[in-house]
Amino acid sequence: MNMSNNCNVTNLELYHHVRLIEFALYNLIFFFGALCNALALWVFFFKIKKWTETKVYVINLVFADFFVVCNLPSMVYLLWNRSPRDELCQFSETMYFINMVVSIYIVSFISIDRYIAIKHPLKARTFRSPSKAALLCGLLWVSVIIGATLQLWQRHATRCFQKDTTAPTTLSLLLILFIFT
Repeated sequence: MNMSNNCNVTNLELYHHVRLIEFALYNLIFFFGALCNALALWVFFFKIKKWTETKVYVINLVFADFFVVCNLPSMVYLLWNRSPRDELCQFSETMYFINMVVSIYIVSFISIDRYIAIKHPLKARTFRSPSKAALLCGLLWVSVIIGATLQLWQRHATRCFQKDTTAPTTLSLLLILFIFT
């Protein structure tokens, strides 16, 4: 009997230390992430005057990363308190998902843009322009916002950031493969 109490106390102490380390790391990520993204926005808007495709993509990437970092404190609060899935939770989940997906696709757009510029330099003039990059990024933002809002507002989880166990496994797997591939 004493032994099980000791195990529980040890587990609670370990859990408390893990939470403290996790809290410190999240604070560091939030602080440095917000600072570096704000610095990046300042550089791209005030120091680099010429608008290029890469500048358009990177500014969109910085905004998406900045929104993820700014969403981090509410996400941590909702996770640690095992909050129910209310409006704040749904908004936080949706913001997190939107910006993570947009970040992934913007990095893919940058890679494709670099490939076209290097592999097909003569054809690149017809495929690449800052306005086309802005249009592509705008379409990405709109489609991800619509898709994420529809998908996440229909979730049937009871807690915030909890996996929805009512969704079919194959549908979830296909969605993950489509988004992250």
